[in-house]
Amino acid sequence: MAAQLLTDAQVRSLRADAGQRLVIYDARVRGLCLRVTARTKSWSFIYRLQGGTRQRRYTIGDYPAWSLSDARDRALELRRAVQDGRDPVTERKVRRDALTVAAMIDRFITRSKSRIRSWKAYKALLDRDVVTAMGDRPAAEVTRAEVANLLDVIVERAPTVANRVQNALSSVFAWAVSEGLVQDNPVRGLRKRHEEVERERVLTDEEVREFWVATEAFAPSYRDILRLVLLTAQRPGECAGIAADEIDLERALWVLPPGRTKNKRRHIVPLVGEALAIVQRLRQARIQGPLIASPRGRHPSNIDVAKAFQRLRARGIPADTRAHDLRRTAATLMGRLDIDQMTIARVLNHASTTKSTVTGSVYDRHTYEPQMRRALEALDNEIARVVRGLEFGGNVLRIQRGGGP
Repeated sequence: MAAQLLTDAQVRSLRADAGQRLVIYDARVRGLCLRVTARTKSWSFIYRLQGGTRQRRYTIGDYPAWSLSDARDRALELRRAVQDGRDPVTERKVRRDALTVAAMIDRFITRSKSRIRSWKAYKALLDRDVVTAMGDRPAAEVTRAEVANLLDVIVERAPTVANRVQNALSSVFAWAVSEGLVQDNPVRGLRKRHEEVERERVLTDEEVREFWVATEAFAPSYRDILRLVLLTAQRPGECAGIAADEIDLERALWVLPPGRTKNKRRHIVPLVGEALAIVQRLRQARIQGPLIASPRGRHPSNIDVAKAFQRLRARGIPADTRAHDLRRTAATLMGRLDIDQMTIARVLNHASTTKSTVTGSVYDRHTYEPQMRRALEALDNEIARVVRGLEFGGNVLRIQRGGGP
């Protein structure tokens, strides 16, 4: 078919009957053609690879989204690519099949389940704020400006979440760089959108009593989790994930494996007083698997615990408190009982205590169980004293040694 010197007016006026398809080639840019049907007009670039005989068609886009001038410019770019020995159709397919942001995140999560305790929270965070926004984007094409714009949107809604998304996405891209999946981490070097102030919130004695009262009639699973945080000073996620095979009732010990601790080191928690009573009750009900589980048999996640604590605040707990504040409160109570900071740090399982020196990380294998047990016994007694200190209508509220109702 002879090519025509197309004009804007001609392209605009071209029509095809139902069932008819017109193919008009442009005389100015070799290979550019306009395909016209009764419903659509679209631009294509027709070419043959160097040394090849088979025609290949690259779809540029629809008219009028692509004007005649735009289509000509694009066709010239494609012709230069063919003359350079490239194949535009194959290159487009490679880009389409390239690793997307969503696929990259899925691969990162799959490979991180064994080393990141909070991988479910990571996934929920990234799915909600990253995958929905740029999940279909080729991961290698994501720019720093795109990430910055995304964080600017998130910070308007939830400032702290913006920082969490930035940290999580940076970890994903850093992993992808190390695996050779992308060339660069576009998150690296971006300023934090929100300046966080380290939390120092500690519950007062009165608030500890209010917490205990509020959990009396609370959902049993979350009551046990939150009380264990206060009584043992362990992290909310660790308490939520307590399992039967971690409990040694004969020695009254809770042994967390490396995969369940933040510093990836085995950690023992002596069980005393009310904490022991709670664990004994849970252990009697379940001889294997999670001691605290959902109806589907899974551990409650950190997000589940946070939501539960939010419901607890509706029962009178101050709005500025969080589940992790219970752990800080426990440490503070031990401090005011003149328990030394080293012992408190060991109860908390802080990495700075066990790994800061060669002596601590390599040579010192003492478990410090007796010191930690004495500290937790003192904490248990102090919490009992605090809880007994408030009278309601003439009745004295006490810690019930059976683990609660």
